[in-house]
Amino acid sequence: MSKTKQVLSQIIAWLTLTSTAPFIFYVWPSHPYKILTFACLLVMVLSFLQSKKRIQIDQNITNIILVQILYYAIITSLYYNYSNLNFCIQFVALFIIITFIDNFIGFKNFARSYINIILIMGIGGVITLFIHVFIGISPIFEIKYSALGTTYFLGLTSTNDFYNSDSLRMLRFAGFFDEPGAFALFSIFAIILNKIYFNNLKIEKYLILVTIFTFSMAFFIIIAMYLLLFYLKISHLKYLALVCVGITALYISLSNYKGDNKSLILLNAMTFERFKLDDAGNLAGNNRYEASVNDKKLFLENPLWGEQTENKVRGSNVYSIIANHGLFGAFFYYAFLVYFLYRIVKLTGEKRTLFLKLFILVVANFFHRPEFSAVLILLVIYSMIRYLDLDSDELESIKINNHQY
Repeated sequence: MSKTKQVLSQIIAWLTLTSTAPFIFYVWPSHPYKILTFACLLVMVLSFLQSKKRIQIDQNITNIILVQILYYAIITSLYYNYSNLNFCIQFVALFIIITFIDNFIGFKNFARSYINIILIMGIGGVITLFIHVFIGISPIFEIKYSALGTTYFLGLTSTNDFYNSDSLRMLRFAGFFDEPGAFALFSIFAIILNKIYFNNLKIEKYLILVTIFTFSMAFFIIIAMYLLLFYLKISHLKYLALVCVGITALYISLSNYKGDNKSLILLNAMTFERFKLDDAGNLAGNNRYEASVNDKKLFLENPLWGEQTENKVRGSNVYSIIANHGLFGAFFYYAFLVYFLYRIVKLTGEKRTLFLKLFILVVANFFHRPEFSAVLILLVIYSMIRYLDLDSDELESIKINNHQY
């Protein structure tokens, strides 16, 4: 395929992905996300029909998707929970996009484009953060995307956590997702894809650096796990000690600050204060505690099949999926991850060790964002699985070009 056609194919794929959640564009005024998504998927299907070469289909993933669609169709008919039909629609779209990327783009190229998009969003967010802190920025527009959330479009980024007054200017950028934690999640995925496909240390450092400024507690924890799993060596302990000394000094400085600079007070609240324990022994920065209590109660009431009633599960906590779908339904909900783990177990040697570490990092996100049903998330997970299907020549090529991202 020519370079021009491949670029056009990537544009079509990303137009489809950015027109729906988890990207925030679909709530923007007059955004034709339904028409745009349908049109792009239709173009993909027409590309299959007009292709002169045989379209390759991943039969294993196709079977998993068919089983998931069948399960949600049955659950819908049994519980009259028609929200499950959304999963069926998403899985059809996912199958089309996976097949399109596999045949017209290639998952190595898709992984590269995904990493670049996340990094560009991160750079835009950091630039906006510092401009706002020192000069001040007014939102170009703002729009309410949920009962409790408002997104502010700031040009190079957006956010739902925005302060703008004469005495206080601060924000936590979210890229073009609904909130900073979502950007942090997709940045973690970008770091994992980079480790798998390219192992480019420079890109990895940039991704970590920009995402730090989301001030996401979950990101701090998971990236610490990542560094421990992949980089902790005796020779590195001196650098770890320097980092600890620097963090300790910053903590002491902010904790003992008695001035009236509200930006420094807010910075402390966004970072160190979030790791303190309250009187009940819970992390002060755990804004999902009440939701987790609610969803744990619902799960214990319906452990096998889940609540199956719309709007009762609060979401975004470790209990939300099993509360909504039950233990049995969670198996189908996380079918891609179950298959991924199955493929990892079949590996041997260092490759199995590598992917087990990466799998642990993926699953660690369950504690703050366990909803893995979005097409983009499943596509990223499939990109990790797809690497295992590359033939030996492709693997050798990637190995040789590891640091030529």
